[in-house]
Amino acid sequence: MNAKQVATQIVSTCESLHAIKLASYFNFPETHKNGDSARVSWRHVQGGGHLHPFGSLEQYRDWVKNGEFTCILFDASLVRASYDCLGNSVIGHSLLYWPCPILFHSAPESLEDICAGLDMCIDSPKQAKGVCDLTMKTPMRFDFDPDREKEDHPLIHLHTQFEEARLFVNEAMCFPAFIKKIFRTFYADKWVAQPDLGTIHEQEFDYEDAKFDALPHSLQVSWC
Repeated sequence: MNAKQVATQIVSTCESLHAIKLASYFNFPETHKNGDSARVSWRHVQGGGHLHPFGSLEQYRDWVKNGEFTCILFDASLVRASYDCLGNSVIGHSLLYWPCPILFHSAPESLEDICAGLDMCIDSPKQAKGVCDLTMKTPMRFDFDPDREKEDHPLIHLHTQFEEARLFVNEAMCFPAFIKKIFRTFYADKWVAQPDLGTIHEQEFDYEDAKFDALPHSLQVSWC
């Protein structure tokens, strides 16, 4: 799959989610050349969410405020997708799903409402009680990173809870497959109610097998 095909797949999937009201907002991906390779990703802002600790409310708020996301789901959860391509090959990806870390009492009507709720929880979760509740759900970021693969840095891995935690993952994913896994795993009711989710077209890509097995005594993630 080349960069253009990846971008088309992301847009098509987001449009499908938006059409069935499972995504409230989405951004068209941008493609940036880096020598012979290209990165298909969300719009980046200088500094962006890296100004704040991994998994913090401030990081989530800034990504929403700056538009640094691929799509925002119906419940204000965040999805980000970035793919590196070289010719017709995918050579890396970063796929993030972050359940909204606050629970709104009534659905936010705009991105500004989401940011306002986050600001209230940052300032005082107790005072925010009338509008939203702090739930502190953790981000999950699935990275496919062949260039940095080593025994304690798996080819495909999951960052969650702690940025330095890398859980061995069994497969890399195209964007539609990632979205399907999110809904099948975390939104079973939506998956059953919206059979069109299962029909979103997937275009998988080939990659070389991992050089290292998962480390003993470590947690692993195996998608079906």
